[in-house]
Amino acid sequence: MTEYTQQLMVETHGEKKHPNYLAVFGLLALITLVEVTVASSWPAVLIILSLTKVALVAMYYMHLKFASGWFTTIFLVPVPFLLLVLIVIVVALTPAADGVVAATGVCSFF
Repeated sequence: MTEYTQQLMVETHGEKKHPNYLAVFGLLALITLVEVTVASSWPAVLIILSLTKVALVAMYYMHLKFASGWFTTIFLVPVPFLLLVLIVIVVALTPAADGVVAATGVCSFF
């Protein structure tokens, strides 16, 4: 093994940090416990906690926190489109004042 290869191995091993997956799991479990307790009372808090869990899973278990910016960009580009689709579905399935759903027949499986 050449001196350059040994130096490269030392540099790459020295920079790499391993996240504490058990701590992340504990935090996810704690957030889930809070979600279960406040689910019926505060739906807005439930959404914020769910998005926090999504971010934690993406950063640590999908390794996006330690990856290059391109992987994070590829992951985040579809998010606005997903939110747009969810908003359209919620609006289409929300009953009007007369109780008629706007998307009757279109989304009949709901």
